[in-house]
Amino acid sequence: MTGVALRSVGAADRYDDPRTLYRALADQPGERIDLDGGSIVLVFADGAPGLDRNQVRLWVGMAARAIATYFGHFPIKHYGLLVIAEDSDTVGHGTTFGFAGSATRIHVGRDAAPKAFRNDWILVHEMMHASLPDLPRRALWLQEGNATWLEPIARAQAGELPISDVWSQSLRGMPRGEPMAEEGGMDGTDRWGRLYWGGATFWLEAEVAIWEQSGGRASLVDAMRAVSAASGGNIVTWQPEQMMAIGDHACGVTALEPLYRRFSQDRVATDLGKLFERLGIRSAADGTVTFDPRAELAALAARITRPEAFTKKV
Repeated sequence: MTGVALRSVGAADRYDDPRTLYRALADQPGERIDLDGGSIVLVFADGAPGLDRNQVRLWVGMAARAIATYFGHFPIKHYGLLVIAEDSDTVGHGTTFGFAGSATRIHVGRDAAPKAFRNDWILVHEMMHASLPDLPRRALWLQEGNATWLEPIARAQAGELPISDVWSQSLRGMPRGEPMAEEGGMDGTDRWGRLYWGGATFWLEAEVAIWEQSGGRASLVDAMRAVSAASGGNIVTWQPEQMMAIGDHACGVTALEPLYRRFSQDRVATDLGKLFERLGIRSAADGTVTFDPRAELAALAARITRPEAFTKKV
């Protein structure tokens, strides 16, 4: 499960083998960060020469806070994070594994400014993967779509991302995930736009289905918290049907299982314009996003990001 960014090739590429990642987490000096619900062992690979460690610690704390805000606590009992210094000014590529414990390796530029850390989405994306069960390769779209949808929501709920950005990203991104004429169901898809944004559209549809079936008593966050608690995160592999069943049970609905069957097997083209209209999300001519509190699903749109958020236009 990967956040994509360009990076230079160097000696740190030896950590591309996940076995060396786990070995580094076990053998190299680490810093333990205790959180409500779990802990992080932060390891600077080979000492990460030239990297601003204090800035990295603040960034890790910010990402953990977003995850804890969404799930109600930090849901990963034992999480290893290997930070690899590289010659760049960005937060780079990240990959998460679970077969020998939840762990992420991520590349960070020695010249990364505070703004690069504040604007980073990759670490929260990877922590989302670690918080939920691994799924078979055919359902990669569920995992990548899930992290694509939930990452900005978690950051917005924690006050780390403007709420309007959650919706502007979706307005721009979700059309890229719509099926092409020759494409069928989502299972097994390998097209980037469909994996990430088509998957994100599924989870937005799931938000709506749960909300409507429960009469506004439940939403996707309730399902995801139950799935995370029951699985313990990506240290286990589940079938998609199990994930859907646990989520439905937690919300008292039968929304996720039929929605998954439809998306996985059939070519589903979502009327995104109508969906966003029902949510009250509108893109203005100047590119800004506004909210209509009179819309049919306005209460759900507010609930997704922060209950008090949409008392006025964003």
